Amino acid sequence: MTGARELHPALLVPPGELHWSRDGIPLLVAETERYFALHGQDWDAELEAMSFGALAYLARYVPSLLAPNAPLRRIVRAALARHVTGEVDLAVELGCAVGADLRTLADAAAHVIGIDGSIAGLRAARTQLAGEPLTVLRRVEGRSFETDDAIELEPVDNVSLALGDALAAPVADAAAGIVLAVNLLDSVAHPLGLVAELDRILAPGGLLLLTSPLSWNESITPAEHALGGGTAQGWAELGTVRGLGELLSGRLPLVPGLGRYALLEEHDVPWTVREHARMVATYDVHVWVARKLATP
Repeated sequence: MTGARELHPALLVPPGELHWSRDGIPLLVAETERYFALHGQDWDAELEAMSFGALAYLARYVPSLLAPNAPLRRIVRAALARHVTGEVDLAVELGCAVGADLRTLADAAAHVIGIDGSIAGLRAARTQLAGEPLTVLRRVEGRSFETDDAIELEPVDNVSLALGDALAAPVADAAAGIVLAVNLLDSVAHPLGLVAELDRILAPGGLLLLTSPLSWNESITPAEHALGGGTAQGWAELGTVRGLGELLSGRLPLVPGLGRYALLEEHDVPWTVREHARMVATYDVHVWVARKLATP
């Protein structure tokens, strides 16, 4: 981890007062008052004082740090090994959660920026990347949790973290040589807006890695924005997997100004998430790996 209260030059700071968590994570959203009204309880809270939503989030995602050879982790590593020659200056992950893939990106780039909307996830990422012990929570049922032995991983010193909105990412245009978004596409209100942001921050010639189980939830993504579910007649007929390939190739012009891409690889891999002791969900995640050829 980079030192506390150091901002990478590619990070964009919104107008007004810059807020930092006590462990050195900057808040880079436009509406800070609204953020604190909704999520302030978790900003600097001790683990036992965090909201139920934050605890459930940690119980869901921290165990991924214990499974570096899970299929999705392996696919990301293999794609980087095949398509990144030498070391790029900057890699960015939108929706980095607890930072499982930030470690992989740190081997491929001189510096890595991880952006997420969850302060609980970012604080866990900061802890594990600093090589400090990280408590492993497991949800039993309802609102009851138990703890396992803390995990302690090797420190990583070329990663910066920031709390931000993936649909208005606080990263400069064309700043990154690698952009990664793991299972974020179906977790935002406007998926095409996310694709536009990924494209905006990726430099021409850069590598895009995008994965999603395409498990659309209308409480998160309105039906009219769910890809393959009514965004456009052509998309509805193609479905999201083919449709996104057509979009990146420039044959389905739904995002004004989107760069043109060469699709290098596609895969379907299992992704398993434990919600609580009586519920484990396994998704079939689609993976797109693409090279940005040019801007329009």
